[in-house]
Amino acid sequence: LVTRDYWRATNSVADAGNQITRNAPEINWDYAVIQRLNPQDLTTRLVPFDLGKLVLQGDEQSNLALEPGDVITIFSQNDLAAPLERQSKFVRLEGEFRTAGVYLAEPGETVRHLVERAGGFTPSAYLYGAEFTRESVRIDQQKGMDQMIEKLEEDISRNALAPAGVNPDAVADNRAKLEAQRQLVEKLREIKATGRVVLDLKPNSTAVGDLPEIALEDGDRFAVPYRPSTVEMLGAVYNNNSFLYRREGRVDDYLKRAGGPTRDADTGRMFVIRADGSVLSRQSVKGFWNGGFASLRLMPGDAIVVPERLSHGSFLRGLRDWSQVFSQFALGAAAVRVIQ
Repeated sequence: LVTRDYWRATNSVADAGNQITRNAPEINWDYAVIQRLNPQDLTTRLVPFDLGKLVLQGDEQSNLALEPGDVITIFSQNDLAAPLERQSKFVRLEGEFRTAGVYLAEPGETVRHLVERAGGFTPSAYLYGAEFTRESVRIDQQKGMDQMIEKLEEDISRNALAPAGVNPDAVADNRAKLEAQRQLVEKLREIKATGRVVLDLKPNSTAVGDLPEIALEDGDRFAVPYRPSTVEMLGAVYNNNSFLYRREGRVDDYLKRAGGPTRDADTGRMFVIRADGSVLSRQSVKGFWNGGFASLRLMPGDAIVVPERLSHGSFLRGLRDWSQVFSQFALGAAAVRVIQ
């Protein structure tokens, strides 16, 4: 008896990223085989047949006659991968959709077409803040983060072996720096990649047609929130808080509302994490005709990050530009809170 595998949508905290997972691998419906032994010379030959035509379509030509001793083998898509266009792809739509849920994507279907098929968005949808996550991207991001942390740990080990001199104050200062570095690495280990893909949507995007034509993969997740009403201020400021969004509000306006930067702030390396997941640093907008980074207009759901000033050294060389780290691994405001 051949039974098709069922799927479940996981909701527990332990299920990273709220991913869709299988109870068992999907059956490969394109290919099955009969293993048949020749009683005369004891040789074995394989008789393939189309399982999908037999079981799903009731094709009598695929209903091959069996002989005593035959062994039928049915493969899963893990055992013998089916062509990409024939593989089952289950995609999760969450949030402000007219019909949110788990969908079986059609062969070659894109995210735009699937959302159209699901009825589009609700009037409350904030498309600029949508989160599109993909498992294959998450794996690559996590691999890159792990490599970065390994290099940082190597730097710590080298610094620990370096002579600190005979001055007791220098020795104590070096130990304190090494301990702070180890604590930072431990905090970085708590951050996990999400697999978020920046969709490059415009802030005023509202229609399904604004979505890019991205071909869907199994396990993709597309979450569209309602429009938030705040902008977050994080890092080395006197008031880490969420502030009400103001339509004409700029970076400098929110910085003043947060009490300004502390004396430990590295204001030259401030950056903004956009609601769409992209990152804009002070260096990237410096010199623009609109007044530079301080005059950058913010959108609902954006977060301004003011990093602390870091001491020079080989260990911190790769971490001085936090905006590059956050951009490379698509990290959000939650990662800033962990590091703090």
